[in-house]
Amino acid sequence: MASQALYRKWRSRTFEEIIGQQHVTQTLINALKLDRVAHAYLFSGPRGTGKTSTARLLAKAVNCLAEDPADRPCNRCAICQAVNEGRLMDLIEIDAASNTGVDDIRDLRDKVGFRPAEAKIKFYIIDEVHMLSNSAFNALLKTLEEPPAHVIFVLATTEPEKIPATITSRCQRFDFKRIKLDDVVDRLDYIITQEGFKADRDALEYIARQGSGSMRDAISLLDQMVAYSGEKISLELVQTVLGMVASQSVIGLVDALIEQDVATGLDIINQVVSDGLDPRQFAREIVEHLRAVMLVKLGNGAGLLTMPDETLAAVKRQAEWAGSSMIIKATAQFNSAAVDIKSGLLAIPQLPLELAFVESILAPAEMPAPEIASIPARPAVVSSRPEVRNTPPPPPKPAFIPTSGPPEVAIPADPPPELQFSLEDVRRCFEQVIQFIEPKSKPMAEALRAAKLQK
Repeated sequence: MASQALYRKWRSRTFEEIIGQQHVTQTLINALKLDRVAHAYLFSGPRGTGKTSTARLLAKAVNCLAEDPADRPCNRCAICQAVNEGRLMDLIEIDAASNTGVDDIRDLRDKVGFRPAEAKIKFYIIDEVHMLSNSAFNALLKTLEEPPAHVIFVLATTEPEKIPATITSRCQRFDFKRIKLDDVVDRLDYIITQEGFKADRDALEYIARQGSGSMRDAISLLDQMVAYSGEKISLELVQTVLGMVASQSVIGLVDALIEQDVATGLDIINQVVSDGLDPRQFAREIVEHLRAVMLVKLGNGAGLLTMPDETLAAVKRQAEWAGSSMIIKATAQFNSAAVDIKSGLLAIPQLPLELAFVESILAPAEMPAPEIASIPARPAVVSSRPEVRNTPPPPPKPAFIPTSGPPEVAIPADPPPELQFSLEDVRRCFEQVIQFIEPKSKPMAEALRAAKLQK
């Protein structure tokens, strides 16, 4: 018979055992005491943060037979024991990832009206609810808005942005956060002690970091370590079993990066890969270490880091030696290398790491430039179209700026004798000229009149 996994064996059975989600558990406890439990809840957050466990605890609490609401769930009555053993008929858990169609939701809607068989409240937990289709959401909408008095819904999801707003608005939403590293380590220490094993604190911290804020992932890794070690779990054992990179390799690579020792850095990268360790994990370890150096270099980051004392001492030493721009550049380069390795399309998996290391050391001016002379020139192509030359555009014409007064009119010199007219001829035609040009240019007419007066 297969043994029960640790994450199932040590699943939280009271609200106090839910780690890192006090903002959720306290609200639910108060709702139970005040008899103000809602008809629908939406639990969202990363995996392994306690969404399903909290939903089961709420199902136990609303159906618990204990007289004092502060004692619910009591884990002693028949209902609580049935939930713990997974045999309560009125607690229905639905995996929306495999029941995405509208027919599945219609079947649920038809069964909602039936009274509970054992408990007071029929409890529906729909996990990964964002996987439902639009038609399924529409079919669930009315039932979710006005369910029967004996039904409570809990929708759990890791991607709340995919849920329609019409569904979200009909639920009380609680956002579960990633669990702090210290809280995960304390829980792992409690579990390993209860199981009768021993583990170093550094090893538990390493396991907790690999869990990335997920309690279930961390407990699963701890279960793997227990099965391998038997009695005591050490940091070296964890790194060996999980295929992790020894911290000394990461520290040595960063030292070579600071000292600009290209040969040593490339040897470390190839030695780690030759030993059979995962290049992706090596890239993640380098990025985490460079981030720690950057935090210590640019601010008071030592208080934000949780790592062994010898590793923290190495980080502080490297932060004193390294330049800020080089550390920032190296962090970006190795982060991009981790993404390239993840694609899995390279025949040489360590190549992105090697390129990131070299590019982090060499300045842009030191990077080898391609030889332009070695590239053969393309033959000239004869075109039938006329040649278009890139001639500079003509200078713009100055804009006309009107003056406040009439324009100055230059008075011509005396004409030659053969073109002279008498004064009477000019006076006779002058009025006709003024009448002709006055509608078109009043300033010009005024100028002519001024010239006439001068004469």
